[in-house]
Amino acid sequence: MKTISFFNHKGGVGKTTLVFNVGIALADEGHRVLFIDADAQANLTGNAMAADRYQNAIDGGQTIIDALRPVIDGVGVVSTPTPIQIRENAWLVPGSIDLSEYEEILPAAWTAALAGQFQGFAQTTALHAMIHKAAELVGAELVLIDVGPSVGALNRVVILGSDGFVVPLAPDLFSLTALPSVGKSVAAWIQGWEAALGSAERANIAQRLEGQLFDGKPVPLGYISQQFASYRSAPAAAFKRWMDEIPQSYESNVTERLGAVEVLAPGVDGIIGRVRNLSSLVPMAQESNKAIFELSGSIARGAQYTKARDTRSDFVELGRVIMDRALLIGGPVEEVAEGSPE
Repeated sequence: MKTISFFNHKGGVGKTTLVFNVGIALADEGHRVLFIDADAQANLTGNAMAADRYQNAIDGGQTIIDALRPVIDGVGVVSTPTPIQIRENAWLVPGSIDLSEYEEILPAAWTAALAGQFQGFAQTTALHAMIHKAAELVGAELVLIDVGPSVGALNRVVILGSDGFVVPLAPDLFSLTALPSVGKSVAAWIQGWEAALGSAERANIAQRLEGQLFDGKPVPLGYISQQFASYRSAPAAAFKRWMDEIPQSYESNVTERLGAVEVLAPGVDGIIGRVRNLSSLVPMAQESNKAIFELSGSIARGAQYTKARDTRSDFVELGRVIMDRALLIGGPVEEVAEGSPE
């Protein structure tokens, strides 16, 4: 089982749309996928389920914050959530606006972990433990995590607990200016966690947490460039400058920065793939709680319907590349369970 986060602290790059559509495409191919909504805005949850179903999840204590509540309140360990099945091979741990409560305790927990204190490690790794418990419950082979656009304490523990991360990008100046912060932050987090693990070893904390400590070496799997207009299947000229600058900027600001702290990217190009501007199809899909390629002809009409259906192969290919690169992280992604559809 591999855990992959989609991370860029620049908002508006279509991150949640990518996570959901790639995950549903892989599930449609027969892979068992678990979504984790680790963004307090809960946009992934809004994409995946209708409001009344989400309310039922809140009432039933099935959201991410419910599993973390004992840790936040200091009265116990993280519980195992019951992921909600949203497709034959896809499940979701819904998000919560109250996830900010967990983030509030994390800065102090990080400091305590650096000082070798058990409680600091227990709180810092609680979300990681919850994700793995949920994945085991549904037999997931791939966990896709949506995070908010920040380099704050919550994203620090999410990214450090992930096997790898994907950077969604838009071909514009603002995405490029965010890349140095992404690489710098992740590299600093890795170094900080290495120091914390040294404290944990001296205090014999690993045995007490029974494998809950994560390695803290998330691999940069690459970037996905999207949200650009097109003309006759080619990128619009206005965006070409930024598209041309992305490969070198990603290499120097993400790949090389993490390589300097001994976290090496797969030996392949940084780019995972590109997604064309899907314009009005995105809100249509969001409103109907469907992947774009699942839109029916009664929702997306004429050429829009054809365009929507054609996106399936694009998202499947993105998912396959991500899984292939994840295979290079310390071992293979698990095979599809016997009897699952191909």
